[in-house]
Amino acid sequence: MVQGVILIILALWGLFWGESSVSSVGWEVTPDLLTLNRGFCICQLVLGVLSFRIPAWVGNNLKEPALVSGAINTAFIINLVYDLNADAISSGGAIINLVLTILFAVLFFVMGARHKNS
Repeated sequence: MVQGVILIILALWGLFWGESSVSSVGWEVTPDLLTLNRGFCICQLVLGVLSFRIPAWVGNNLKEPALVSGAINTAFIINLVYDLNADAISSGGAIINLVLTILFAVLFFVMGARHKNS
């Protein structure tokens, strides 16, 4: 649920303060990029709501959702590392995003490995 809240906050930041959101990763703000950013922020908002609600929906059957969430976070980690190494993104915000995503991936994999469906 914590990751869901963070995703929702970041999505709303990107939707309402797009210039700040785009420039936080070291990109030049352009009208086209702001348009693309709004679309991605809506997707991020959906992911945040889903992440927040999954525990309530699945009850005590968290093993599979936790492992899937860990895999999704791993995909984001691979993407972030690639973009950082390619100098496509930069700044402290990108590093914070990477650290948080690694933390959530590890937590989801640990939760999935320890959880027994009932």
